[in-house]
Amino acid sequence: MPAWYQNIRSAVFLFQAMMGVLIIGYTLKKRPLFLLRLLASLVVGGWLCVSIQNILYVPGSTSAALISHAAMSLIVYFVLILVVLVCFTETIWTVLFVTASGYIAQDLAGSLKQLMKQIPSIAELAENTFGILLVDLLCYGGVFLLLFVLFRPFIQDREEDFNNKLKAIFSIVVLIICIGMARLTQDNPDRNTMAAIAESSYAIIVDTLILILQFGVMDQARLKSHIEIMRELIHQQHMHYEASKVSAQLINEKYHDLKKMLNSFQEVVPQEQLDRMMKSIERYDIRVNTGNDVLDVLLTQMMDLCLQRNINLTCSLGGADFSFVEEFDLYALFHNALDNAINAVMALPSDKDRYIILSASQDENIITIHMENPSDGEITYNEGLPASQRDPKYHGFGMKSMLHTAERYHGTLAIKQENNLFMLDILLLMPKKT
Repeated sequence: MPAWYQNIRSAVFLFQAMMGVLIIGYTLKKRPLFLLRLLASLVVGGWLCVSIQNILYVPGSTSAALISHAAMSLIVYFVLILVVLVCFTETIWTVLFVTASGYIAQDLAGSLKQLMKQIPSIAELAENTFGILLVDLLCYGGVFLLLFVLFRPFIQDREEDFNNKLKAIFSIVVLIICIGMARLTQDNPDRNTMAAIAESSYAIIVDTLILILQFGVMDQARLKSHIEIMRELIHQQHMHYEASKVSAQLINEKYHDLKKMLNSFQEVVPQEQLDRMMKSIERYDIRVNTGNDVLDVLLTQMMDLCLQRNINLTCSLGGADFSFVEEFDLYALFHNALDNAINAVMALPSDKDRYIILSASQDENIITIHMENPSDGEITYNEGLPASQRDPKYHGFGMKSMLHTAERYHGTLAIKQENNLFMLDILLLMPKKT
């Protein structure tokens, strides 16, 4: 490689590793004046690395030389940590995770470059300035672009998954053991071609496995977090269901008590005043009779809520037999659907019609539930289902819960938005009687 490239090799190494960090951590929170901070920190960090390189680096294959090679790699890594801390507003554990990942990405691309240089024509090309820059662009640019495409589904909107102490420690330990040891022999001039090819190939395989393991562990942690959130939602809905049953019974009892009391006042209070009082309590006589106690409780509650919010809720369940669905599953299914619809309708401008239509029909052992309501704006999807805009923490888990419930009864769920109308269809399959 050209002499100037060799002289600033550690600075180039730092720049390449930082590009790897940006590929992995592009969703992280940036500090003000990010680009200026990035440029300044890379210049200062590069100068620091080159200064240390001029003092510490020993060429050759002696024990002192090999140790200096590994030490320089670690120094560049620590400078990389400082650069990331200057540029991003993140915890130390997040910084350690993304710098380890970026460093590994750099090493993967660098190992590919070493492997390519075993081809005589490429090795010759890399001996001049234009050639080494072209080889770097192809190797590092190609690897970084590939990693961005492959790991983007694991990275976008999941920056909170980086902030984990165990993941960061695991990444650093693996990085030091696997890559640090490889650096001991990378600049050894005594290697033959086969040894260089074997070492570069081994480094590529190890780096790839490390990245897969890193993000595999991260995805497992994300799934575990989702399970915990789902459990909490189910617990909340179960408590809500039990409270709703008690509330519905209490309201019915109080309504009948009030009605009897007002009737007893007929000979004492003027009829016109009695009529006004009777009309004022009629809103509490929202009794739904679907033939299913769970739906009666839920729909009574939802109709009262819609009445308070000036939403016209129309229900037509058509005598569908939901007896095969467990009580809580049925409650959660309809509650999530109606809760989403009410929040969507409440977000409409005040001059728009606010209504929800809920219907169910049964054809032999197939039950179809249909719900529609007006909607405003495009729906944001997460993993194929509408995401919650009201509470991003739950990432649309209500819709996921509905899908899982439908699948539990051998059915499915479909959504559609057309002409500012949101439509939800749920299919349930009733077990055939034997």
